[in-house]
Amino acid sequence: MIHEILKDFLGSQDGSRTEKFTAGTHVEVSDYLVSCIPADWVRQTREEKTVEIENKAVVSDGMKRKK
Repeated sequence: MIHEILKDFLGSQDGSRTEKFTAGTHVEVSDYLVSCIPADWVRQTREEKTVEIENKAVVSDGMKRKK
């Protein structure tokens, strides 16, 4: 999910690599990291972008084309 960073901190998204999060930025933060930091350090701003796929199935009445 996308979060606004409210306070500078160092954190790890996956438990192994540390990265710096800077106040005022909007970044995708893992659920793992959100559960490990104080609630007033980040604020959820929106859901992750999702792709909606339109169904473009070909519909046929079963009749073959005449040549």
